[in-house]
Amino acid sequence: MTNLNQYELSRMLGSQMLPTKGVRFGGFGLLQTTAEVLQAQERFRDRAGDEPEFDYEQDRLIVQAFEEVRDGSSTDALLWDRSLLVQFERRCRELGFDAPVRLLNRRLINVRKNKTRYAKRGIVLSPTTRKEPKPSIVSQYAPVVEFALVALRYRFGASIDDILLDPALAEDFEQRVQEIAPQLSGEDLRRAALYIRKSRFIKSREEHEIQGLNVGNVQSALSPAEPLSKVDVESLPEQSGLVEVDEDDRHLYVVRIQSVRPLVRELVSGNVFRIVQNSFWTPDPSSITMRYVCGNRVAGVSLQKWEHRLIHDYDPVFNWPMHKMAL
Repeated sequence: MTNLNQYELSRMLGSQMLPTKGVRFGGFGLLQTTAEVLQAQERFRDRAGDEPEFDYEQDRLIVQAFEEVRDGSSTDALLWDRSLLVQFERRCRELGFDAPVRLLNRRLINVRKNKTRYAKRGIVLSPTTRKEPKPSIVSQYAPVVEFALVALRYRFGASIDDILLDPALAEDFEQRVQEIAPQLSGEDLRRAALYIRKSRFIKSREEHEIQGLNVGNVQSALSPAEPLSKVDVESLPEQSGLVEVDEDDRHLYVVRIQSVRPLVRELVSGNVFRIVQNSFWTPDPSSITMRYVCGNRVAGVSLQKWEHRLIHDYDPVFNWPMHKMAL
């Protein structure tokens, strides 16, 4: 029995092996592996045709529905503007679609991403004319938003778009954050989630530079590691900087922030960790350490680029992952 070839058995039975990432050990390793399995299953369902297929004429109607209600808004506005999403879904239903709105929005994004191919068939999205508001969320709440998104990613294998477009997931996400920060509106949270999605993308013109960064430069610039249980929050600077949070030999979180002190205050309070603690893991402030560096640049490189490199290299437990570079 020890010599069974599982791949051959799978082939003979007509099943299919689905690839996932290598697993981590520990409670969050199990959660991450579960997320990877769910995502693999979703990819398989897409290939297997469980979801409806769309032809060009249906895509044309989806674009028509959006054009009729958008009033100059971008396609991404559907992810945070609930009134626009309701209008778009209603118009799609009037045109005969009964697919979930998340699939209709995917088709719209597909048109946007493949505009040359669709333009050859006369399917064109008009330019965005309405200026999108910038995220208004106070920066110290960035980890609260990101932790909530990552918790749903681990549990359901959902993308940020899935979370924002699925009413049940969106409500779950907003409730998790508002338990910690009730002053933040649903629109604030959705726009912040969209900002996190966009900030986890490495622009092609920056990829070579980020690949060439020496991580030792930023590591040597960080302050000595200090347990959260011993941090004197009031002694910390109220300057922009980069914060790294670790536990034992694993990285928990990396973030570039507008002000170090209020962010660390949230971490020390333990509130933000309530979003992700579970039966597998209870945060211990004496074993969770924090390091930081202030300013806008380290070794002549912007903190944004260092943030991208560290999230890519470390794959911290509570960071939404970067679009991977081929390192």
